Order: sequence, then C-alpha cells, then structure tokens
Amino acid sequence: MLEQTLKKVSLYLFITMILVALIIVMILFKGTSPEQPVGSVAASNEYNYTNILATTSKAFTFKSEPGALGSVVINVLGTGNTVFYDATSSIPAQRTIQATTSLPIVGVVAASQAAGTYTYDVNFYNGLIAVFDGTQGTSTVTWR
Repeated sequence: MLEQTLKKVSLYLFITMILVALIIVMILFKGTSPEQPVGSVAASNEYNYTNILATTSKAFTFKSEPGALGSVVINVLGTGNTVFYDATSSIPAQRTIQATTSLPIVGVVAASQAAGTYTYDVNFYNGLIAVFDGTQGTSTVTWR
C-alpha cells in the first residue's frame, strides 16, 4: 500500500513538474500576435533611400509631392555643398511653386562636414530636390 501511494505521489510530482516547465517555456518564448505592431513606424511612414554616388551633376529630384527629409549619411566627402530645397524642380519654369527670391531650404550639407550621419526629420510640402555645387561625394539620403 505504501508503495502504491509513493508511485501516485511520484506521478503527481512528475506531471506537476512538466506543467510548470511548459508554463515557463510559454512565458519565455511568448510570440507576438500578427495584430501587434512590432516596429516603431507604420508601413506608410517608412523611409525610402537614395544612394548618391560621386557626381558632377547639379541637381537631383527625390520626390515631387509632400514628405520628409530623414537623414543624410555621408560616406565619402565631396568638394561642394548640398542644399535640399522644398521644390519640385531646380528649373524655375518647371516648379509647382514660383519662388520670387529663393526656395524654402529643408537642409544643408556643407563641404566642410565630416563623414557621418546627419538627421534632419524635416517636412517639405511641395517636393524634395538637392542642388550640388562642386563635386558631390558618396552619400545616402533617406526621405519619405
């Protein structure tokens, strides 16, 4: 009789230990359900990027509608400045807004700035263009 009682107690302890182990595993490896957001930015607010290679081009259009300039990552220095404007074109006759004196400046990267990441997070309302003077180095521009 004592032997049967010990077997029952051992079985109960074994089952209890397995249940406790399963609960611990469930707590430790709890997955995220598909409904929960797992990123810090909604899919519609993700940044795009454009790699700008060393060039002597004078202007580049990133976007022709409202958005935001995220950051500029300078990889290789150039010899000129880069100015980001809130405009749709560097050609005055092709712009959606006609600026009389100057275009709204969204950001500036000076030739004297060191290689690195420069965060702007600045909105623009017409479009985003970059105008280069001198030779542009290699950089990556994020925008949305």
